[in-house]
Amino acid sequence: MDTSSSERQRPTFHPSGYSQCGLEALVDESTVALYAVENDRFFWVNATFAESLGYTKEEILALDSVTDVIVEEQQEFVREMIRRRDAGDDRDVRYRTKARCRNGSILEVEVHASVAYLGGRRILTGAVVDVTPQVYANRLVQEREEYFRALTENVSDVIAILDSNARISYVSPSIERVLHYSAEELIGTSHFALVHPEDRDRVMATFERLVAEESGPASTASYRCRRKDGVWRIHESVGTNLLSHPQIRGVVLSTRDVTERENLERELEQLRRLTSLGRLAAQVAHEFNNVLMGIGPVVEVLRQQGARNPQLLRFADLISASISRGKRITTDILRFGRPSQTTLHPVNVQELIGQITEEVGPMLAEGIVLDVNAPETPMYVSADLPQLSQVMINLALNARDAMNGKGGILTIGVLPGSSDLRQRFVHFTVTDTGHGIAAEDLPHIFEPLFTTKKSGTGLGLSVVFQIVAAHGGHISVESKPGDGSTFHLFIPAIDHGPRKQPDDHHEPASLPQNLRVLLVEDDEAVACGLQWSLEAQGIDVHLVGKGADVSRAVAGFRPDVIVLDLNLPDEDGRSVYRRIGAESQLPVIFSTGHALEREIETLLDNPRAAFLMKPYSPHDLVRTIHQLLDSKESA
Repeated sequence: MDTSSSERQRPTFHPSGYSQCGLEALVDESTVALYAVENDRFFWVNATFAESLGYTKEEILALDSVTDVIVEEQQEFVREMIRRRDAGDDRDVRYRTKARCRNGSILEVEVHASVAYLGGRRILTGAVVDVTPQVYANRLVQEREEYFRALTENVSDVIAILDSNARISYVSPSIERVLHYSAEELIGTSHFALVHPEDRDRVMATFERLVAEESGPASTASYRCRRKDGVWRIHESVGTNLLSHPQIRGVVLSTRDVTERENLERELEQLRRLTSLGRLAAQVAHEFNNVLMGIGPVVEVLRQQGARNPQLLRFADLISASISRGKRITTDILRFGRPSQTTLHPVNVQELIGQITEEVGPMLAEGIVLDVNAPETPMYVSADLPQLSQVMINLALNARDAMNGKGGILTIGVLPGSSDLRQRFVHFTVTDTGHGIAAEDLPHIFEPLFTTKKSGTGLGLSVVFQIVAAHGGHISVESKPGDGSTFHLFIPAIDHGPRKQPDDHHEPASLPQNLRVLLVEDDEAVACGLQWSLEAQGIDVHLVGKGADVSRAVAGFRPDVIVLDLNLPDEDGRSVYRRIGAESQLPVIFSTGHALEREIETLLDNPRAAFLMKPYSPHDLVRTIHQLLDSKESA
């Protein structure tokens, strides 16, 4: 077909024909915005076109250019479309652009354009459709999709869709952060392949019930799930059956890694149990201390009565050793139940090692050799001496138990370490050649109540860890089964020694004549034993078992010293002290089986007050009486 015949077949624009046949009014009233353009100017528009932009038809036709109603950034694009038509491109086109209304508002429009001929004139005709609502709706859909995509990609939970056979058809990108798998690796695989074999049957049963109940509630399951590196993590999943949903057609699974939460809950539960156990332990230790306290004076009787009987003396030594062991156990229990306040002072490391050696030596079984590596030059640590001594003794006795039955070498010493470490810490070591510690037990040895001994309490090493931490120090262990163990203890170092203190062991040649001691103690065994021991040294003792009788005893007996138990059946010992303190300035020795040192600190501010933790020996009591009387005389 030649060009001339093609042009003759194109539609011809006859606006005058509309009026002649009555169609002009019909076109003008059309709900579709129609236009005709010639040489980049509007040639004709219907009323709908003009009104949609807020103009009159005359105002539209008076515009200099079609682009006067187009937003600036789209004007060049529209001019290019017009230039193509002017250059002979007669193809129908459709494109989107933005039109600016007379009031400044913007419309998203779709333009339909065709070429027509009018009396030999080439005219562009077409329609303009307002697609603003559609564009806005599409934008909302896109924004919503981006919003939910961002949620699923960044949320800590994993969203997955499973088919009725539990095969994964979709999983959110967060799976890579949680289980280290990519989504592509898991699509098409069974979700149960990730579940721990011991949990799999239970999880499968829960999933099958969920699939069977199309309109049932969501199901929750907690189980172990395998990470890509083989580590098992605890997951909590909530599943919802949407198999009948036309867009989803699956079971939606929302999964969260709750490993840390589960661990924390276990730790909190253990802490609650330990707190309750600690309170019970303190009560038991108090009663046990009273039992030990009642036995102590009997040992003194045996020693005096058996001065010429070696067998009786041997029995007395054995009982005394058992009392010492019981005291260490109750000290561990009390420290475990009620951690004591740490009071730091300069401590000479050489003297500490010497003191530990003297105490540990007699406790070692036959066949165990004690090797001591004390520092050659003075070294000092900032420590609570009784607590640090307890740490070293606990470690030494633990080493002794590891070698019992076969002998070995127990080494206690100090390593020089690097110069930087030496400036900051003193490095103590306690080494044994015993059976060692199994690899599976090493992570648990400092846990309360954990023990591998048949007769162990499980408190010794936990108390060691507690004390070291309170000192700002560190403790670790090296051990292999059959190769023994080495505990490394780091305590903060200081560069100066302790100030000189008065000699705590100074005792006068003899006690004052007619010394009177008021003993306030409700435990009959303890009271009678102490009374006998003190009276054997010429001290006059008066017993009182209740707080209500103390004031009357002070007035009638006129004691020189009061030994006051803080746990009386009818009244707290501190209230008794406050009451009698207002009546006299008598020296008072507080006594208890509880770890209440911090609670009586204000009472001990008085130079005429002292404290003895049960069980104590009659010798300790007499020495403390000496100290109080000396301070009274010096005052």
